[in-house]
Amino acid sequence: MSPFHPSLPEPNDEIVSRRAFAVSTLRSLPELPESAAERVTDVAINHADDLLAWLADKDCPGHASPIADPIRLHLQHRKHVLAIAGTIADDSGDENSTSTSDANSDAADHSANHLHGDGTVDFHGLQAWALDANVIWITQDHCVFDPAGRLLLDAKANGPDPDAVIPFPIDARQRKANTEVQLRNRLVDPVEALLPLRGVEEIRLRDASDVARRAIALFLVATRAESILTGKPIDIERMKARCPIGYASLTPRERAFFDTEPSPATQASLAQAATELAWRYEALMALQWALDMQFELAWPDEHADLTAVTRLMIDLPDEAIIEQARLRTAGELLDAAELHYQCFHAIVQSQQTQNDLSGILDPGVVCERLIAISWICGLSGESEWDETSDWLERGCQPPA
Repeated sequence: MSPFHPSLPEPNDEIVSRRAFAVSTLRSLPELPESAAERVTDVAINHADDLLAWLADKDCPGHASPIADPIRLHLQHRKHVLAIAGTIADDSGDENSTSTSDANSDAADHSANHLHGDGTVDFHGLQAWALDANVIWITQDHCVFDPAGRLLLDAKANGPDPDAVIPFPIDARQRKANTEVQLRNRLVDPVEALLPLRGVEEIRLRDASDVARRAIALFLVATRAESILTGKPIDIERMKARCPIGYASLTPRERAFFDTEPSPATQASLAQAATELAWRYEALMALQWALDMQFELAWPDEHADLTAVTRLMIDLPDEAIIEQARLRTAGELLDAAELHYQCFHAIVQSQQTQNDLSGILDPGVVCERLIAISWICGLSGESEWDETSDWLERGCQPPA
C-alpha cells in the first residue's frame, strides 16, 4: 500500500500545470518530506503510459534513443505513480525552455532550469527521497528526468545529461557487481553495458503453491517429451489420470503438445517440439531449487541429474509437494537470476565474437534456469510461463 491517500483533492489548474510525476518501481515508498507531502496525489500507474505515449511512437525522435529502452524497462516495473504539484517551472510558452540544443551541456542546463521549479516545492529536498524511492520524473511536456532532476530524454531526443543515471536499488547494483566477479573468476567476460536486474523491494514472488504446480506440470511435459524421443510415447489418457494437477497446470502451448497424438502426419512436428521440451528438466531442477527441494544450484556448465530430479517428483504425492511448498528468499532468487541473466548475455556475446564458452557455460541449462527463475520473480513483466519464454527469445527485451 502507498503511504499517500489516493483521494487527495486535485490542485487548482495553475498548480496542475506545474506538476511532476514520480514513477517508482518499489513496492513500498519511503516517507515524503513534509514540504511535499501535502501536494501529492497517488494516481493510477497507467497514467505514466499516457504521459509517455510519445516514447512508444516510432516516428518520435526520442523513440530510438539508446536511453529509451532503460526508461521503458523502468516503466514496465513501476509500482507507484505520484503527482507532485509545484515542482515544475512554468515554461511560459517558450519552446526553447523544453528543447535546448542537442549539446550535452545544454541538456544539463535544461535539467536544472526545468525541474528545480519556482520554489512552490523545495525540489532539492525531494532529491534524497527520489533516490531512496527509485524514482524517475516525468513531466507533461514530454521530458524524463533522473532522481536528481537531470534530463534523461525528451520527445525531441535531447539528453541524456552527462551526469544523469537510470536509478536502480543499491542491492540490485551490488548484486550485478558481485556476479561480474563470479564470471571473471570463471574466465567469462561480463557484458559491460548490461543494466542490473531488479532489487528485492521491486519484485513480488509468485506464490509457492503456484511454483509447485508449475514444477509438476514441467515434470509431466518433460516426461512425455522424453517418451516421444525414445520412440515409446506414454499414453496421454494414462498420464492425465495419474497426474491431474500437472495436466490442469499446463500452459496453452504445453497442452497443445501434450494433447497431440503421434501419427505419420504429426511425427515431425511432435519430434521437434519434444526435442525442445525435453529441456524442461533443467527448468524443473531450477524450480526444485527455488522450492528448497534441491540443496544447491550448481554452476550452469552441465546438465541436471535426471535421476535425482525425477526421484524428487515421484517420491511425494503431488498434493504433498504443493502443501509443503516453500520458496527461498527473494535475495537468493535474485542472486540466481542475475547470474543466469549475465551468463545468457555472455553466451550471446561469445557467439558474436567466436569466443568459445562451451566448456564453461551450457546455453540450454542457462536458458531454462533463467526462464524458471525470472518467471518466479516476474522479471519479464509478463504473468505467464509462455510469455516469459518469449521474453528470453527476444533477448530479455520487452515486446517491440
